[in-house]
Amino acid sequence: MQLLNSWYAVALASAVSSDTPHPVQLHGVQLALWRLDDGSVVAAHDRCPHKGASLSAGKVTPKGLACGYHGWCFGADGACVAIPANAADGTIPHRARVRTLPCRESCGLVWVWWDRNPEAPTELDALPSLPDVGPLPSNDDSGWRILEGSVHWQANWLRVLEAFMDLTHAPFVHSGSFGAMAPDQLMPEEQWARDDSVYERVLAPRDRHYRADQGRGLRAWFNLGQDGEADQASDAGVQHIQLWLANVSLVRVVFGDFRISLMTAHVPVSPGVTLNLWRHYRSFLRTPLADSNARGRVDRFMAEDQRMVETLTPLVPDLDGRADLLLGSDVSTLSLRKILRSKRSEGLLV
Repeated sequence: MQLLNSWYAVALASAVSSDTPHPVQLHGVQLALWRLDDGSVVAAHDRCPHKGASLSAGKVTPKGLACGYHGWCFGADGACVAIPANAADGTIPHRARVRTLPCRESCGLVWVWWDRNPEAPTELDALPSLPDVGPLPSNDDSGWRILEGSVHWQANWLRVLEAFMDLTHAPFVHSGSFGAMAPDQLMPEEQWARDDSVYERVLAPRDRHYRADQGRGLRAWFNLGQDGEADQASDAGVQHIQLWLANVSLVRVVFGDFRISLMTAHVPVSPGVTLNLWRHYRSFLRTPLADSNARGRVDRFMAEDQRMVETLTPLVPDLDGRADLLLGSDVSTLSLRKILRSKRSEGLLV
């Protein structure tokens, strides 16, 4: 299933440079991303019209993206600007162009617009705004430490979206980590769905081992905690979980000064493959020496979900509820599916 007329986050902004094109795949379509001298990002179909070579295997030049096969070069609008094998006065065929997609950058991610009509030219200024993902600290906020990563799951992207909004799986899927502290009946204190977004707030027990494990030895070596980082977090905290269509989720955990956020872009590579691009923010133990432990925590959390989500059948969730037996405790799944059914009736989910 594809959600049309939507913004999809498809790459970490840090992965797109002005030196080398970055390949991505969205709904089975290969794209090439590259950065212009002014820092803006271009997204184009990853196929040279000459003989079909992958443009992401080429290189970025001052003129544009050059194919690595014969050097055909394409500008930011997709038009071919140079064919090296041509004579000096040779004309460039009108068909010598690649299709570009509207592209924006926000929240450390690169987004592309996935249109109902793939052949329609679209002016960037005429498109809807990007989803208002947040709150998130800026990249230069010294009060936070930011990590990035990615992992492929062999699962449909809609199944993955639902998993990140699912509360009641925590004490079972994550029983070896933070879920061990969660009650079996974990219901949101607040829940709503509007404007292509689903939100839930839940009271969360503290993982008492997290902070101790992450800071093991570091406090003694570097005298950490003088700015308040060593204060004990309260036993009760709040977890905010929100999803923005098409494909971004944000989990924020707050225990006093202990704050963690995990933003994830769930990129639908193909019907059975989802690429999870994540950015992890922490407000404590901001030294790089704690990064390995923090990264390991994210990897473990992702692996626990992945192991289960990859077993779900059917591959694509039945939005009409014939294949799954959903209950009131599945409130966010029900809300998300209601939004998706509405999109389907409008011809925007196909």
